[in-house]
Amino acid sequence: MNQELLSKRIISQVEGEDRQEPTSGSPKAAAEGNPISRLLDFISGAFTPILPAMIGAGMIKAVIYVLMSFGFLLSDPQMYTILLAISDGIFYFLPIFVAASAARRLGSNVFVAAAVGASVFHPQLTALLQSGEEVRFAGLSVIEPQAASSIILILVVVWMASYLEKWLDRYIPCWLKLMAVPTLTLVITISLMMFVFGPLWTYLGQHISDGFGWLFDNAGVLAGLLLGGIMSVLIIAGMQYIMMPIMVSSLAALGYDQIFPVVVAAALAQAGAAFGVLFKSKNGKVKTLAFWTGLLALLGVTEPAMYGINMRFKKPFAAVLIGGALGGAFMILFETKSIAIGGVSGLPSLGLILGSTWVYAIWGMLISFVSAGVITYFMGFVDKNINS
Repeated sequence: MNQELLSKRIISQVEGEDRQEPTSGSPKAAAEGNPISRLLDFISGAFTPILPAMIGAGMIKAVIYVLMSFGFLLSDPQMYTILLAISDGIFYFLPIFVAASAARRLGSNVFVAAAVGASVFHPQLTALLQSGEEVRFAGLSVIEPQAASSIILILVVVWMASYLEKWLDRYIPCWLKLMAVPTLTLVITISLMMFVFGPLWTYLGQHISDGFGWLFDNAGVLAGLLLGGIMSVLIIAGMQYIMMPIMVSSLAALGYDQIFPVVVAAALAQAGAAFGVLFKSKNGKVKTLAFWTGLLALLGVTEPAMYGINMRFKKPFAAVLIGGALGGAFMILFETKSIAIGGVSGLPSLGLILGSTWVYAIWGMLISFVSAGVITYFMGFVDKNINS
């Protein structure tokens, strides 16, 4: 008995506040709304504590790209690399931050969840996956680097880890919990992510890429409509890079690409919906957040607007999909072309548009921005407090 009490004290002291009770916005606490609504609540809620860091880093990143568009920083690659690392750190390691935040909402161990997310970002594993060689583990396919950035994938894995952790905590003897629960949780969930869900995610992304490749070859405007409409969903799924081989191939063969302008249109839709919330909301905190995240989306950093405003209020996210679809269709209809693929997809990307199609790019961006903003304004939304 004394040994059991001692074990309980040790576990309590080690875990401390790492294991949190589910918050009021967690899936367990949310008993109302359809599954999609609860999913959007859970995703946006996991991002809420991260938003200040994302906005700060996003502003630095936006300034860097604006300076580059005017020719600054290009003469000093080392300065550019250091500044980019400062601004891009949270976005590169975003799955780790999201994993920890989601675990807190689910009432599981924050640091175990962060360890799950961090496992695919180890430098040696990253170098191995990016070496171009076929990587297998005991005959099993291994997660691709692009799949590791999937927000949906990491949330699914952390959700599973939370249930597994609580199940193990219930049935493993108290004196063994401190060692066995985190060890088994890490081994099982990381294995599922690396060798099951990750390869499946990559397989699905490849088929989506092939499908869009066929559409752009045969269906033109319809391809722009579909890609512009679901681009934001692809970003959440970590599949925003699936079109990269097609874009690179087009640049090599033709000297231009028509897909990147569609991506730009989808980014401007995020900004438009955020500004729609700005003008519609009566809540001062919401208006402030909508303004700054919308400004960042205009400058090409869309994640704060997408997760902090548009997904949180749900209907603006639907407006984003519609606005992106309309702008994407316009870009393809008027054969808007890009001479390069930019690292940012907002207003600074205008410098990458082929001169003869520059006017069409501006119109396409305006269509996405204005339509998403107008739809958001007139569709309305539940103007809830951003702290809820």
